[in-house]
Parts: sequence; structure tokens; C-alpha cells
Amino acid sequence: MLFEPMRSPDVTRFLLRIACFAPLVGLVLLVNWVCAEPPVRRLFTGTLDAAAEALVAGKTIRSQIDMADLKPIWIEHLQTSPDVVVLGSSRMLQIRQDWFQPRILWNLAMPAGDFADAAAIFQQCLETGKHPGLVLLELNPTLTFDEKSHVAPALAPHFRRALLHYGIFPPVFFPGPLTLDTLRWDPRLFARQRPWGVSDTLEPAAYRLHPDGSAEWMGTESGATPDAVEQAAKSAMHRLDPEHRRWRTSSQPGWFDRRILLAFLDDLRARGIRVVAVLVPVHPAAFDFYNRQGGYNDTWIRRVMAGRGVMVIGSYSPAVAGATRDDFFDDVHVHRELLHRFLREGKIVD
Repeated sequence: MLFEPMRSPDVTRFLLRIACFAPLVGLVLLVNWVCAEPPVRRLFTGTLDAAAEALVAGKTIRSQIDMADLKPIWIEHLQTSPDVVVLGSSRMLQIRQDWFQPRILWNLAMPAGDFADAAAIFQQCLETGKHPGLVLLELNPTLTFDEKSHVAPALAPHFRRALLHYGIFPPVFFPGPLTLDTLRWDPRLFARQRPWGVSDTLEPAAYRLHPDGSAEWMGTESGATPDAVEQAAKSAMHRLDPEHRRWRTSSQPGWFDRRILLAFLDDLRARGIRVVAVLVPVHPAAFDFYNRQGGYNDTWIRRVMAGRGVMVIGSYSPAVAGATRDDFFDDVHVHRELLHRFLREGKIVD
């Protein structure tokens, strides 16, 4: 015989050994659940609560706190509902409230944000009864970072509940609670010196966050010449880590990510919430490089949006978007004036 069947005593011992791990698994699940409860969470996020209160009070702050931690707390403190919500990455952070007056805008974009973060933070808005009439949704062709195992701790419970609502269970759904994905590990939250302050100034390691959620950082205010930006863009193309290389040189999302996007769009349509997809162009030198390798092709996005009646503004291609190298301050970020132009041309703002 190639193998010998397991005898009954062996089976019993095997099951007993597995059972020994059950209390540990239960303990991890309990800790993960407790960390998400408001009384416990506030032990870890007192600094975040104070920063959020400053924003709600209409103050601009200078901060080093991860926006993916701060903005969910900010949403908890807001008492009004927005008319417009911005979802996406740092490429959308310069979209401002004053362009939309008298409508209320919340800019919920965040550095390195992908579609999983967008779905999670929007789920938080829905769960807290803060329903906008319009969502500006920035998309990358791959939708999420490769092998992304979880969203930020403050967003993890909302992301799981969004997936439950959609009835979609990708592999990332299951290990989250077992990896303590609701527990914050950022040591800056416990530092003696606060990682934020009320200020209009910019510092190299910080960003400036406004009460509407829009932000600037050193890059947006660098004033670099188009020649210097182009040189930096060319240099950045050859220094990408594998994750970002895939993010910029692939134009196809994973099967689960695509299903989640479709469910997200259908859910918002059912709620009567309008979606406008925003495609932010890439620096001309960088676009040629990435596009030749298969990146920044928007074909499937435009097909999906057309099938659901969703307007698309902008384009990854600077030529199609009508963008020149003067519109960029690095390889993938545009000056706010170009974003404003896209919104005017789409009749989103006056």
C-alpha cells in the first residue's frame, strides 16, 4: 500500500491537537473585536480625536498622522452630511470645497489610497448616515495594490461589512480578524510630542490638511520648473519597488476587485447616488514609459462606466486629457488647476 489509513486513536490525537489552538484563535478574534469598540479605540486614538475636532472647528492643521487613520475619525466627528464626496489617492487631495459652493464637499482621498480604501471609507459614510448626492471616484486600472492584505485599521471593519453587503468574499476577507487588522501600530500616536498642530505652514515630513479634507504637501508647493519635474519623473520610473511597478505597468484588475467595483457602482445607483469616474493623467514622459509596458490603459474602465451610465472625466493619457508637462509637479501628480478644469468641463462645477 502506498499509505496506511489513519487509525482511530491517531485521528483522536490529531483532533485534540487542533483543538488546543482553538482558545488562541478565539483570543485573537476577541482582541480584534475589542480594539474596534469605541471605548478601547479611544485609548489608542486620543491624538486622532483631538486633530479631528480641530478640523471640525474649521481649523487647518499640519500633520504627520497617516490620513487613513485620521479621516475615518474625522468622519465620526462630523455632524453634517456632505453633498459631494471625493474618493481616491493623493492625486485627488487638492480638490477643494470652495470650487463647489454652496455644496458641502468632503475630500476623503488619502495618500496611496486604492479602490479598497475608497469602498471602505464610503461604507463608513453610509453606516453613519452621511449620504452624499455625488461621488467623485478616482480609479487606477488595477484598482488595488498587488497582494494588498488589508486596509487601514480604522477602515478594516467597514471594508468587511461592505464585502458582506455585496456578498463577495475575496481571500483578504478571511485572515483580517486573525491578523489584528483593527489594531493601530503607529508609534507616532503615542509619542510625547504631538504629530499634528493647528498651523497653515508646511514642513518636509508633514502635510497641511484643511477642514474640507483637501491637503497640500511639499510637492504641491515646490515650484519646480517643468525641466526639473521631467528629470525627476524619468528618474522615478526606474526606482519603483515591485508593487508600484505592477500598479503602473498593468491595466487589468483582479477578478475579485472588478466584482467589488461593479457591486459598489450598482449599490450607489440603487441608493440614487451619482458617480463620476475621474482619470488623472500621468506626466507625458512617464505615460509613454508605462503605457509601452501595458500600464494606464483605460479601455475596460470606460466600457464598464458606459454600461452603467457613469460619466468619465479626464484621461491617463496627457494628450487625450489636454495636459502638458507644465501641468505636473511630479510623475503622477497634477497641479490643482488641471483638476479644476476637468470638473468645469464635466459641468461638475461652474
